[in-house]
Amino acid sequence: MNYDAFIERDLTAIPAVIAAFRADHSAEEAWTAVTRFAVLAFAPSQHSKHALLACLSAWDLRADLGERFDEAIVECAVYAAASRQPWSEPPMLDPPKLESDQRGDLEELRAAIAASDRLRAERWLASRYTDPELAHDYFTAASDDFEDLGHKLIVAAAAWRLADLLGEKGRYAMLRVGVWEMAAYVGRESGVGGRSTTPDLESLCASLVTNIVANGGDIVSAHELFLFDAALQTADDAVIRRVCDHLGDRNPAPTPDRRLPAPEIPIYRFARDYGACLKAHAVANRLHSRFPNAHFGDMLAAVHHNLDTAPSFEGMSFA
Repeated sequence: MNYDAFIERDLTAIPAVIAAFRADHSAEEAWTAVTRFAVLAFAPSQHSKHALLACLSAWDLRADLGERFDEAIVECAVYAAASRQPWSEPPMLDPPKLESDQRGDLEELRAAIAASDRLRAERWLASRYTDPELAHDYFTAASDDFEDLGHKLIVAAAAWRLADLLGEKGRYAMLRVGVWEMAAYVGRESGVGGRSTTPDLESLCASLVTNIVANGGDIVSAHELFLFDAALQTADDAVIRRVCDHLGDRNPAPTPDRRLPAPEIPIYRFARDYGACLKAHAVANRLHSRFPNAHFGDMLAAVHHNLDTAPSFEGMSFA
């Protein structure tokens, strides 16, 4: 794909670029090319990380979107191009060279995060990214705090799923997205420990969903469900318990009296709500079979209402 329009932020030219690429390539190949750009242009800013998350959500919804998947790809491309930092250049795919005494233990990553030392975190990842035991330490560090609505874990879980996107060399570049987010800001310790009892995931999911409805589909309550979903994706019991401890101290919102059907997946400028409505559809699709009693249709209707009525984030700084 010709990325000139992306790099120059010529957003009006991007639909034609995607259409030209699609003339000789599949929709899946077009999605891969756009998402590759989102990875290589990634910076731990609000719009940049949400552009990448929107790409993953569009992929998760491709079967439901059908022919509209192409429209979603265009909007992902527009979002990724608009969110690219003006001074950014594509990062190297190769991991950095390491000294013989490079540490790869969890406490080394935690020290890099505490110091907001991105390069130190990169070196830690370079020493571990081929380790089959990496996942536990990677997700444990991402769940040490839940600042910025839990985005350290949300981004880490997404990066893990996308880790093979760029081929053999792409695993390091994709997982680096997660450690960049971890090191981007220092959060307070969450103050929760791993509970000794198994959390009631079904009740918590239902409560999170009804809380979104009660709050009119707002960004904060939606991201509580996104964090819950990210924890489940790690398949790490300790991480799941920690997130459930963080989310579980709440008064359950009243359950809606009726079940609304799920609205159609919208195609829109994803920057308007940081892609939250698109992501809500992807999360609902993933969770509804596991938690059939949760009112996902009502939740999606509330998130659509928020998209239509809340102030747009599109005009805010993309830094």
